Amino acid sequence: MTEQTAEPQRLERRIGLLNGLLIGLALAIGAWGADALFWGSVGAWLVYPGLLVGGLLLVALGGLAGWLTARVGRAWAGLLFWLIVAFPMMRIIGHVPYDGRTWTAWLADRRAWGLPIYPYDPGVATGVLMAGFFAVLALAFLGLLQPYRTETIIGETDAGGRLSGRAWFLLLLPLPLILAVGLVADSMVSRPLRRAAQQVHEAIRTGRTYPGDLFELSLREGLNYNAVAPVREQMSENYHLSVGAVDLSMGDTIFIVADFDNGTWIVCRVLADHLSFCYDAAPPYLQGFPALIASGETPADCSTCDISVDDELKAWLQERAAALGDAPRITRLARWGSYVWLRAESADGQYAVECRFQGFNPVRLEACWEVEHGTAR
Repeated sequence: MTEQTAEPQRLERRIGLLNGLLIGLALAIGAWGADALFWGSVGAWLVYPGLLVGGLLLVALGGLAGWLTARVGRAWAGLLFWLIVAFPMMRIIGHVPYDGRTWTAWLADRRAWGLPIYPYDPGVATGVLMAGFFAVLALAFLGLLQPYRTETIIGETDAGGRLSGRAWFLLLLPLPLILAVGLVADSMVSRPLRRAAQQVHEAIRTGRTYPGDLFELSLREGLNYNAVAPVREQMSENYHLSVGAVDLSMGDTIFIVADFDNGTWIVCRVLADHLSFCYDAAPPYLQGFPALIASGETPADCSTCDISVDDELKAWLQERAAALGDAPRITRLARWGSYVWLRAESADGQYAVECRFQGFNPVRLEACWEVEHGTAR
């Protein structure tokens, strides 16, 4: 092949690659741009590694499809390649809000490794399919047109292969369509989680210091500010939010957890896209757990202290009650999603047990193990 014929092919492949990379980037921005802005404002750093990896995957898939289409140089190839990558692209968009958070928790804390911190909710599948329908149509259409667009763009380059202003305009022209597809995917997949947290954020931000009646404010504004009334005295100014658990397929429920810098820890339930109520999350762990160790039962006078536990684990704890003493120190070690790790330590620090809890209302005690002088056994 002569240099004269090879150069146009290299230029065509370069433009095809750039076209695919930009399409993948536009799809990622549409699908996760709003998430990146909001979750950062409430200190939820857990989302960012997943968004970054997901964005890179979308860009890479787009670049691959664009480059392969340019290499073959046929409209049917563009249609085929972009149809093929559309399906993993939508799968990535559907799973990143769940698997991305889970993998980040696994990497951040070995205690969480292998646990379904944020299991993929089947209720998201319908939204992914609806968004995927529009994505497949848009990507297939652009794939079909890519050879013709590439030829037109090449005609607008200079002798050195550099893109002119008009060439860039033609290259960027389809991106608003892809951005719109990404926004549709966001509304179907990520927005329910973000919307739940936004309601909690607004209820805490306003309800914590509002001088009037929260019930009247709720009626006037259409948001249940009264949900934070039972815990408003415990809240401090600084806090961060995270998703606790999601059940969109059956109960249409999302639990949002707020951790305050004064140690307060509350859970808010969002039911059918409406903030329902918030409550103090600490009693089962700080009151119910010590009572469970000492007597095998949670306090009868504390309705929020209930813990679900099997008889074998209950007996295991009571066997170690003497070693822990009458008033063991209880420390929260970690929380990821709906999982919580606690440490109960004797007053002299010579003996301790650690336990893993899971769930909200009721809390379930899943496992415990001994820790002696800082070493698990």
